[in-house]
Amino acid sequence: MKLKALFAVAVIVLSGCAVVPDAIEVADETQLIGYQQVAASPDNSRDKIARWGGVIAEIENLPDATLIELVHYPLRAYGKPLVTDNSTGRFRVYVDGFLDPMVYEKGRSITFTGKVLGTEEGLVGEHNYVFPTLKADGYHLWRNVQQVDVTSLHVWPYYHHPYGYGWPYGGHYRHRVIIRDGHKRGASSPPANNSPSRPPRSEGSLNPEK
Repeated sequence: MKLKALFAVAVIVLSGCAVVPDAIEVADETQLIGYQQVAASPDNSRDKIARWGGVIAEIENLPDATLIELVHYPLRAYGKPLVTDNSTGRFRVYVDGFLDPMVYEKGRSITFTGKVLGTEEGLVGEHNYVFPTLKADGYHLWRNVQQVDVTSLHVWPYYHHPYGYGWPYGGHYRHRVIIRDGHKRGASSPPANNSPSRPPRSEGSLNPEK
């Protein structure tokens, strides 16, 4: 029974985590345009609202904005990119103000909401590429976690013996689950990066688990 209760609690906790962060949430009636729609028909997609995510490939600090190039991946229900071995392409996002490349570094997962600007030409290596492009009004930088440090968990195994079901004599098993943050630690690393981010209101408009 205790194991069932623990499992039920874990399900509730995990379900609570599957919520779209405020910074990238949109009104229920908003019709979001997909990456492939913009790539196929950029002129007809201008000013439409999109929510795209992926992995940072390049970041460039401009005089009044930051340009981020991303490898596009589909989003989970709560907005986090589902990173696989295949991608549908790349896109660019312009963000008002300065984003530190040591925080928004290559390889981090991030999700944006914003208006479609159309497409712009550029290079991936020496290959000519046409990038669907957004002007961001919200973004969430996802914590790069592969494992997590958790306190020891005491589990009482329930098993069958010749005299019926019950607890084994002599105590319980002690399992220690080790969870480590997959992101590099260092002076420049952000602590948790769970808070939503929006661009400064005075310069434009923006807002970085799970």
